[in-house]
Amino acid sequence: MLERHIASLRAQALAVLAANQARAADQSLGISDRKVATLNIDEVQAMLAILDCMKSNLRPKEARQIAARIRTILEGAHGKAPVRVACL
Repeated sequence: MLERHIASLRAQALAVLAANQARAADQSLGISDRKVATLNIDEVQAMLAILDCMKSNLRPKEARQIAARIRTILEGAHGKAPVRVACL
């Protein structure tokens, strides 16, 4: 079941990544909108890296660490350095 959830989250993240890449390249948008799309790309790529590290037999401590990393990405202020992600 966890594998299905991870696959679903990964598919959703890839769709968001593609949409933001298109927005970042859209010259009809203002520079601030394109910059936000670029920052969103960094966040989605960090989330994909986390999902790529997940395994089906996570221990509770590992699951909490992964959740904390995702929260850091989602709550992080735009304009800061991208979150570096490493597998547990």
